[in-house]
Amino acid sequence: MAIVLGHTIHLWNVNPDTFLKNERWVRHELCHVRQYDENGFFSFICKYLYQSIRYGYTNNKFEVEARKAESA
Repeated sequence: MAIVLGHTIHLWNVNPDTFLKNERWVRHELCHVRQYDENGFFSFICKYLYQSIRYGYTNNKFEVEARKAESA
């Protein structure tokens, strides 16, 4: 599991080497880093939470974009 806060990717229950070897996962999390840059730290968090509450995690536009980035 991973969560991004600003420019930091926090990992739980996964070895950093395992994470870095998974290119799709790295691209997904780096997309979130870019989203923070584009929206601003607090603004992104508010928008992300709104999207998750309104549309659910799977349909959250930020997660949809990050899933697309996995295969870019």
